[in-house]
Amino acid sequence: MKKTVLSLLNYIGCIGMALFVTFVIDGTIGMVLTYALVIALVASLVMTLAILHSVKVQPVLNAFAFSKGDKAVLDIRFINSGFLPVPVISVEIENSPHFQLEGSNEMKGSVTGKGANSLTFNLTAKHSGKAHIKIKGITVTDYLGIFSFKLKTDGIQTELTAAVYPDIPEVFVQTGLVTTASLLSGSEEEEEESDETSAVPTGLAGYDHREYTPGDPIKRINWKLSSKRDILMVRLDEKIKNSGRTLMLDLPAAEENEASLTVRDNVIEGALAVLNSMLAEGRESTLYYCKQGLWMSADIHLPQDVYALQEELSDFEPSENAPVIPPELLEKSNAVICFTSAMGGSSASAEYIIDRLPDTMIICSYASSLPVITENQWALTDGFELNRM
Repeated sequence: MKKTVLSLLNYIGCIGMALFVTFVIDGTIGMVLTYALVIALVASLVMTLAILHSVKVQPVLNAFAFSKGDKAVLDIRFINSGFLPVPVISVEIENSPHFQLEGSNEMKGSVTGKGANSLTFNLTAKHSGKAHIKIKGITVTDYLGIFSFKLKTDGIQTELTAAVYPDIPEVFVQTGLVTTASLLSGSEEEEEESDETSAVPTGLAGYDHREYTPGDPIKRINWKLSSKRDILMVRLDEKIKNSGRTLMLDLPAAEENEASLTVRDNVIEGALAVLNSMLAEGRESTLYYCKQGLWMSADIHLPQDVYALQEELSDFEPSENAPVIPPELLEKSNAVICFTSAMGGSSASAEYIIDRLPDTMIICSYASSLPVITENQWALTDGFELNRM
């Protein structure tokens, strides 16, 4: 608007100079200049209005699914079906914090008669979830650069969405997490060994084995096999192998900004890391998560299940009206490991979970500044280490 006023004042100044020439220097030359300026303005407006009906817009995103760090390219293509060239066409976009825009959010260009051109915006996928890119407005400026007109976007997809995958950290989360959850849920790992046998053949009758990790019961170490392999090996009976753990994601609706999305990423990726760690320990698990207002569950038996869950969470958007706790968990008595993105000052969902499920282990992001709401609360660092609060 400010630029339009300035351009108009400059034009009026030119008219004033032409009138000055008319009355002071040479009337004929002055009148010619005055008429030329007026005709130029009228012609510019008429041709610009005609152009508005001959330009078509096609926004194109190079992909609709990205990993964090991937480059997204938004091409806004203009096709001019008329003979008149488009003098100046400008586009302004806005994007959700899931993407980081490189450069300005406004670009300008021109299109020749019967030609085409593109304006390209480059972005980088930064945070997981459902990302949005919106075309705020497209304007065409007349040939004299005085007036600007909005190009109608009816029938044009002005808002594009893309899925950004959360990372699956290649780290091993401390097994103290699982040990604590086991104590809460009355796990029988500390009891006598079971006589049940594994259905998976291992070369040793009756048991499957894996490497020892801190927190494993000493009595389950197979000393004979360990001496042969020169590394501590732990045997898994069916009771241990199939002793599943129940996890849930508490991702309450919040204003999406750099801080909230960083916390949410940390929590989601921490949960994926824990699921991988449990698989490495020979443990299966179930994760509950809310999507589009409905609670869903994912049974994790194999690494492929973690990848499938990663894809499910790639287009995640929080739901404001969804139940805080899955109804199934309210009917069960076993302990739950809850990963929450609740933050200091907005901890209502986490407090409600503790109120309804008091034995729940709460895992929050260290960056969330969530106050201590239960004795069994852990903070997840950027490096996915767990520290008890």
